[in-house]
Parts: sequence; structure tokens; C-alpha cells
Amino acid sequence: MSKSTDKTSATHTGVKRPIPFSRAITGALVAGAMALSASQAAVAQDADPLKFVAITHIVAADPFGNVLKRGFEDAAEEMGVELLYNSPAQYDTSQMLRMIEQAIATQPDGLALTMPDASAFAEPVREAIAAGIPVVVLNTGEEIAGEIGALNYVGQSEYRAGKMAGERMKEAGVESPICINFAPGQSQLDARCKGFTDAFDGSAEQISTTQDPTAITNAVLAHLNSSPDTDGVLSLGSLATDPLINEFRSQGAMGQIAFATFDLSAETLEAVRDGEMLFAMDQQQYLQGYLPIISLALYNRYGLKPTNNIQTGPNFITQENAEQVIELTQQGYR
Repeated sequence: MSKSTDKTSATHTGVKRPIPFSRAITGALVAGAMALSASQAAVAQDADPLKFVAITHIVAADPFGNVLKRGFEDAAEEMGVELLYNSPAQYDTSQMLRMIEQAIATQPDGLALTMPDASAFAEPVREAIAAGIPVVVLNTGEEIAGEIGALNYVGQSEYRAGKMAGERMKEAGVESPICINFAPGQSQLDARCKGFTDAFDGSAEQISTTQDPTAITNAVLAHLNSSPDTDGVLSLGSLATDPLINEFRSQGAMGQIAFATFDLSAETLEAVRDGEMLFAMDQQQYLQGYLPIISLALYNRYGLKPTNNIQTGPNFITQENAEQVIELTQQGYR
């Protein structure tokens, strides 16, 4: 099989461009393999560039994916890596499986991928590792990464993040919230809602929808109309948050209910800054794209690898710090 040539889902990276700000990798990222800077690694790169494949489930309509892709691209440029990035136009397990199979067939020097469905993706990823392809799991799949033999996992602990969101809402006085799951069955979203519900001792309710913005807003409005005691709404990502912001504003409901979200968008940050939303949870997806490529390059060239999973979030964005994040969002880093 050859690499996908579907221009809607695959893009080659490596275009040279200036990096607008210097990056500091702090805390646990400085330890072990990450102590070797990207510039040092680039100087010592092989005559033939490394070839990596990155595959994610992040659909094109989700602004989250643009920042993640920026991280992949910047790391590939800095480390002298040829990178092929694939993601589906719409989330589809069978399409992702085909992408993984195509990647394995090309025998890349490294594979970075999300694993939203461990039962579907574990076996082909094990096959990749057995074939000698080092793998870094990112964003989703923390629970399976070590078991299948991945070098490490880069992302946030989704259950813990969901529970932290619930605890923060409880501190704000919320008693009867809902969690909006726009892709039931995706492990990371299910874990977020589970953690959130556990923070409320099981009293929070999950509303399952599709990824269609109209379906999301209709489902939430129907619940709020039938359950007027609902006093909190947690969205699991921008696909749901942005249309809900627009709908709540049109209904005059912004500020009348505690509203919070995972992940960032320009509209979300403005709502948090203006006090219309309680908080947004930033999992720093730029790092989720950037660090796997750095890690794979260091492993290929020097046999270095982190000994622990790398937690990139969550960071709480509130009214107090939203303004400073807005500029970085406009630049494509948050």
C-alpha cells in the first residue's frame, strides 16, 4: 500500500518558516530525553531524513486540530523529519484503520497517533511495533499505550480532567449539571463525562448527541426545557461549545447557567474573558503534536525515551487569565 494521496485528509509538512517564539520545555519534560534540545538534535541528524507518520481522529471542522497539526509541523521542521499527517474528514473507525494499515506498509521510522477506540486500534498498532516501528500515542489512549508497547503517551488523563472540571463546578455552587458527549464511544470523551459525573457522586447527567451542531443545540435545549433545575453545562470540546455559545446568546441564557468546556477556540476564550463562561480546560494540544515528533526523533537517533507518560494538561483558563491566552490562540499555539 502507498501513503494516502487524499488531499482533504493528508498533508505533507516540512515547509521552512520562522518560529515566532522560543519554546521552553519545563518540569518533567526537561528530564531524561527531553533535556537534549531540538537544535542539538537537528545538527546531528542523519544524512537521510527520518520519515514519520502522524494519524489522528480529529476531524477537519474541529479547530483543536489546527493547533495540534501546527505542533507536528514545527517539530518536524526543527528535527529534520519528513512527516505525513492524516486525519479523517469525519470520524470513522474503519477509515482510521485503513490509515494505520497504509502507514505500517510504508515502514516509517516512527508513528504518532491517537487511539480513541482501544478495542479497534490496539491490534494494528501492536503489529506496527512488532514490525519495528516505534509508536507514540497522543491525546487519547493513555489506558492502552503502555500495554501495547508504545514508547509513551503524550496528553492528559481524561478521567482526572473530567473530575477536576466537576470539582471546580461544585465549588461554584453547581448542583445539577449535564455533560454533553458529542461522540459517545470515544474513550476520551466517555472518560471525561465519567470523571465529571463521579465528582457529583453520580448526580450529573450525560447528554449524548452526534457531532452535528444543530443536533447538539437541540438536544441541550430540549433537556433544559424538560429539566429546569439544571444549573450547569459541561461541553467536551469546541464542536459543541461554539454552537452552544451562539444558541445561549440568542436565547439570552448566557450567564444564567454555569457553562464550561474542554478545549479552546477564539469564541470560547472571549466568552470566558467576558464572564459569560465559568472556565475552559486547556490540554495544550500544541504539545501533543510537538512532543511525540521530538520523542520519536530522539529515540531513532540516540535511543532516548521518557520513562513516564507526559501530561500536557489540564490547565484551567478563567476570566483572570483568558486575555493572555487569546493572543496565542490567534497565533495558532493554544
